[in-house]
Amino acid sequence: MQQLKQTHIIWIVLTVAVLLPLIFPLKLPLGPSPEGEAAYSFIDNLPQGSISIMVLETAPSNEGELWPMALAVARHHMEKQHRIIMATFVPDGTMYAEKIRALAESDYGYVYGKDLVILPYRAGGETALASMADNIRAAYQQDHYGTPLTDYPLWADVKSIKDISVISCYTAGDDHLWLARHVWAKYQVPCISGNIALSTPEAIVYFKNGQLVGLISGVKGAAFYEQKINMPGLATQSMDAQSIGHLYLLLLMIGGNIVYWKQKKDGKNGKQGAKKNV
Repeated sequence: MQQLKQTHIIWIVLTVAVLLPLIFPLKLPLGPSPEGEAAYSFIDNLPQGSISIMVLETAPSNEGELWPMALAVARHHMEKQHRIIMATFVPDGTMYAEKIRALAESDYGYVYGKDLVILPYRAGGETALASMADNIRAAYQQDHYGTPLTDYPLWADVKSIKDISVISCYTAGDDHLWLARHVWAKYQVPCISGNIALSTPEAIVYFKNGQLVGLISGVKGAAFYEQKINMPGLATQSMDAQSIGHLYLLLLMIGGNIVYWKQKKDGKNGKQGAKKNV
């Protein structure tokens, strides 16, 4: 019964330790991220009115890692009054583009068609991205809602991919490779890749080679970006919860080992005392 109570206490404390940072973010310091810092600095130095493309390869299956970083970068663009074009090569991507549009209109006074546009979903992955890079006006004639893009003032300033100041992708796939191959290598348009943490070892090579101007990696990278723009959100909460949870488990392991060695030592002393008495 006592052991059962101890187990319950352990799990209750762990639950509280994880939940509290989700409700009240602690904004714990994160380690350095040169690739994340590079992404932030590049966007921060773009002049007002610059046009960016955000490729939202986000879906419910990877939302936990990709959505916080996409939202943080979108907020950064809006704070700097950049114009945003959103594209996607996965069916769920337009759902997240709609969320960014709602945020832009409600919090930043953006006007659809003038300050941002949502392009329709295009199947094909790498082929679709290559088509956009080679001839963006031929690849897209209508927006997500079926309205001709020529009706929008923003589109009038986009004659080719070279009119774009930066392209960023948020993906669980190989978009960093596609960006390097079809956008940077051909047209030298700056690219930023937002990846799930699992893809970082491969994607970071492109950053170090100069084919990406920045890289945002997983929840930690998203939390780093949130803190850079001073807008802690989902990623910061997640990292705080992970950090506190890991610290608690570490303390449990240390405490458990101390108790174990103490009991072992006491047991030896007890046996030695019993032998002397005999």
